[in-house]
Amino acid sequence: MSKILIVDDEARILLLLQSLLKANGHETATAKDGSGALDLVRNDEALDLVITDLRMAPMDGMTLFREIKSLRPQMPVILLTAYASVETAIEAMKCGAFDYLTKPFKVDELLAAVSRAEEHVKSAATASSADPNAPLRYQFENLIATNSTMLQVCEMIQRVSPTVATVLINGESGTGKEVIARTIHNNSPRKNNAWVAVNCAALPEHLLESEMFGHVKGAFTGAVTDKEGLFETANNGTLFLDEISSMPLLLQGKLLRVLQEKEIRRVGGTKNIPVDVRVIVASNTNLEQLVAQGSFRADLYYRFAVITLDIPALRDRTEDILPLARHFIRTETADFKTQPKLSQEAADLLTAYKWPGNVRELENAIKHAVTFLQDDIITPDLLPPRIVSRAQENQSRQSAQTPSSSSANTSLKGFLKLKEKEYLDKILTSTHGDKEKAAQTLQVSLATLYRKLSDETPPSGASPAAPAAEG
Repeated sequence: MSKILIVDDEARILLLLQSLLKANGHETATAKDGSGALDLVRNDEALDLVITDLRMAPMDGMTLFREIKSLRPQMPVILLTAYASVETAIEAMKCGAFDYLTKPFKVDELLAAVSRAEEHVKSAATASSADPNAPLRYQFENLIATNSTMLQVCEMIQRVSPTVATVLINGESGTGKEVIARTIHNNSPRKNNAWVAVNCAALPEHLLESEMFGHVKGAFTGAVTDKEGLFETANNGTLFLDEISSMPLLLQGKLLRVLQEKEIRRVGGTKNIPVDVRVIVASNTNLEQLVAQGSFRADLYYRFAVITLDIPALRDRTEDILPLARHFIRTETADFKTQPKLSQEAADLLTAYKWPGNVRELENAIKHAVTFLQDDIITPDLLPPRIVSRAQENQSRQSAQTPSSSSANTSLKGFLKLKEKEYLDKILTSTHGDKEKAAQTLQVSLATLYRKLSDETPPSGASPAAPAAEG
């Protein structure tokens, strides 16, 4: 069992939690303020996790959480909060807090959160027991990456796979979110157990609950037998929920309860069935925006977003286009005596195309080329005509924008300003117009970004003078 540090400035709460955890076999340590808690974190290596109240003085729980993460980044921290400070707790979860419970909490909820934290500690210990000097593998199975952003994604996949953490995968359609989810499963301790994938957008709303949780005979018209749901099917394995933004609000609440309690109840049933399922979700829409619009539950979003993987569009990782194309060629021609090669012309066209359908569209283009292949060279005439024509348009446009004799008189300052504007436009496109995210990517202040965008004006409340120093 774990050794748990309990932090609260109310002696009554300290005694209650200490008695509860000791009764369930845990060793405990207590602190009545933040400074005392930090002393214990620094000096007691046996501590496994921390449970702390948010509202304390003089050091509040949020400050304590940040200090703990700086001292021991891997230590899980569970926050106790009144309803009024739920937003602060959610913000802490975005920064790496393990979980939060609202007061008054149920005993079962607390013990379940502690159990999940213990599993997290065990998984992290297993992952770190490997050779610390061993190089990280940046490519797994069908993941091909040379782009720096994708290399970071691959590194995160390796680190998160051995854990039980819930993962949220963001990315446009066709970027390979299911491939990434499957890779996480295949590199996890659950790899020999069930893998279940479902597209939430593909199922009618009235059937989705039954598919997820199952139903009992007679629960509704057509329910002639008991049926096991996807959570039961995936027990001890991984459940991948694609297009999670399509899930109705009512069902979101039921899913949240399953994630918290680790048990399901079939439609029309009265019996709670325990399940042990790792959940990975994916979305091609911005869930935070949906939360702000009220069409997605904030508490469910932060349950999902324990680990977030943002997959770049293929147009933003052009250096990966040709390695991916060659991978698909090898896959499609595995039975061929001789592996076909891309002609330089075909390779240039693939690189020039913007790939709105992302990796999936590239794979289909290679399948098209291989279908009509007659010798060992893939030439432009074998590629889909639509892709060839648009790629040629892009090549012509790029050629027209390239400095030539007609622009030889342009000053260096003017040329650099033009290129800076092009790069800013590219970054804004990749962030879908989100200027705050673009500023973070560019490592400049938001005020600096607005100043550089000559066609934009500062946001309301921003001072036009003396912009913040660039990061």
